[in-house]
Amino acid sequence: MESNVLPPREKINITELLLKDFDLNPHSSMHTRGRADYALYCKDFHDIRAALAWADEQHMPVTIIGSATNCVISDRGIPGLTIITTHLTRCHINGVLFCARAGMQLDKAINLSIDAGLAGLEMLGGIPGTVGGAVFGNAGAGGTTISSHLYYVDWIDRNGELRRLEAYPEDFGNRESPFKHIDGAIIYEAGFLLHPTKQTAPLRTIKEGAMRTRRANHQFDWPSCGCFFKNPEGETAGKLIEACGLKGKRIGGAMVSPYHANFVVNTGEATSDDLYLLGEEIRNTVRQQTGVELAYEVHFLGRPSPRITDLQGNPPSRL
Repeated sequence: MESNVLPPREKINITELLLKDFDLNPHSSMHTRGRADYALYCKDFHDIRAALAWADEQHMPVTIIGSATNCVISDRGIPGLTIITTHLTRCHINGVLFCARAGMQLDKAINLSIDAGLAGLEMLGGIPGTVGGAVFGNAGAGGTTISSHLYYVDWIDRNGELRRLEAYPEDFGNRESPFKHIDGAIIYEAGFLLHPTKQTAPLRTIKEGAMRTRRANHQFDWPSCGCFFKNPEGETAGKLIEACGLKGKRIGGAMVSPYHANFVVNTGEATSDDLYLLGEEIRNTVRQQTGVELAYEVHFLGRPSPRITDLQGNPPSRL
């Protein structure tokens, strides 16, 4: 299926586009110091397909990031090829169907949908990151999740084939999407079924109000990934962490925010090890005091640390 894919511009020479030993700090909202062995900005489907083919030829693993607003990148870097999607920013509108490529910032997509007189996404205003990241993690706020208005998702498999998922709300859960369970899936475009309206001013008021609330709650005071843990069923992770007396808890440069207990922040010099160790300290304390097992909402990317072990004495698979 390539109905929404333009013909290739010309033969793509991937080796000319590759960025070697690429600094990922600007692509991490947590601002750790990891680097990619090789990185590539992809502008369209054909770039991605060529990049996947090159990585296969080199027998390299492939990692996909957008704005990395929900990722902790290892200070030891990411092996193989890292595909950066932030140049995938085309969008189009067909009636009440608003379609945006994965690399577009979610906040911009919301603005464009409001400009087009389409309602539904405004409650998600202020959520950092890209459309693709929001779909992958089923981002939500104010009782609305991205899947509430999702109609389809075009994605690329590890073989470079374009596929379409018809999106049903029941296939998405608490910060969960089917793409977390498809090895190598690359979200390419999302289509949102929205509601037409001529009253766009109230939509902007709602969207900007959501952003003001985030600022008032000090969510942008330090580099962070937003919520570090998923809310357990019937519970709020932040309340559990606060009840355990962990606000302000620090390991190295990593700290539990004194304003929002489910935020782990970088106070300036946090390493990926600091962030992981503090995360495990939080999980252990909450488990011991409440019996609740917290699950990470953030994703740990890159090479594991030789000095960190999990609760069973094994190196963590995600850092």
